[in-house]
Amino acid sequence: MSEIERLELKREVMLKLINALLEGEELNTIAQIVSMDPNLSAKLLKFINSPYFGLRKEIKSIVQAIAYLGYRNLKDYVFILLTSSFLKNASKEEIKQVLKFAYLMRELAKRLMPEHDDEAFMVGILDSVHREIGEAIKEVLEKAGVSEYVINGILNDSSVLGKLKVAARELLSLCDKLTTGEQVELPELLKTLPKEEIVESCLLAEDHAESILATL
Repeated sequence: MSEIERLELKREVMLKLINALLEGEELNTIAQIVSMDPNLSAKLLKFINSPYFGLRKEIKSIVQAIAYLGYRNLKDYVFILLTSSFLKNASKEEIKQVLKFAYLMRELAKRLMPEHDDEAFMVGILDSVHREIGEAIKEVLEKAGVSEYVINGILNDSSVLGKLKVAARELLSLCDKLTTGEQVELPELLKTLPKEEIVESCLLAEDHAESILATL
């Protein structure tokens, strides 16, 4: 492992980056923030040049990488890295389950509340951090400029995204049975969805989790 790979990601840089992405800052400003952390820069270039994107030509510039990724993909990846930094002792399989849950949240939100699919992903990816550090996550996310809607989804199971989170967590434990054709009792919130869409959500979440895990 190289020296740069041994460096820990700087959480304050990631929080600053998340805030800038949520505020829609200019590309050069985003690139400057990424460049403040050499390890973050290295991980971002590794990500963009991974088989996940299948590029024919290697990208070597942070500005090019951000322009190609777009704000949404970059924001997703930074949230994933932030979550991983809080879950230092988690196994590869545990990290995969975190990723699978986040992508399952997004897939379900696309079908039930498409205007909130990005926020659902954030709730899904940060739910494990909440379990790790408790109520302190609120201060972390407020510092990053994350919306109250997302924070409520993480902290309050009775909120709109909180209810989706509870249903998705239950579904996650049923996905293997569903994809093999077993009959299961679905969470109430998901009963309005066709079964084939729920199965598809499980399969897509699994595929995304596997692909992203390979880049970390």
